[in-house]
Amino acid sequence: MKKLYGILTIVLPLITIAFTGCYYDNEEDLYVGSTTCDTTSVTYTQDIVPIFAANCNSCHSGSGASGGIFTDNYESVVQNIVRIHGAVNHLDGFRGMPDQSSPLPDCELSKINAWINQQTPQ
Repeated sequence: MKKLYGILTIVLPLITIAFTGCYYDNEEDLYVGSTTCDTTSVTYTQDIVPIFAANCNSCHSGSGASGGIFTDNYESVVQNIVRIHGAVNHLDGFRGMPDQSSPLPDCELSKINAWINQQTPQ
């Protein structure tokens, strides 16, 4: 009996360590939602241009810019900021953009809104 007890006191902790010591979670699963969205000093060049290039410029640039709204240059964006703000935020009275697509991700919307609130720094 003592021999069995001695083996169990060695084997059981080893089995416990083996099953609890390692696990295979990946980083994306562990930190979902923990990424930060820095909106402290948003600028057109650093933050807004990439958002518009990925989501807006295909329809809102060149000679046939949809609705006459150009999102590929600072002056036009600032000139149409009320319409752009209403559209990307899907506000009442505005056609939600991007057209026939999901709204922009929360962080991108936060950056656009922060940029507007910060007086549209270039």
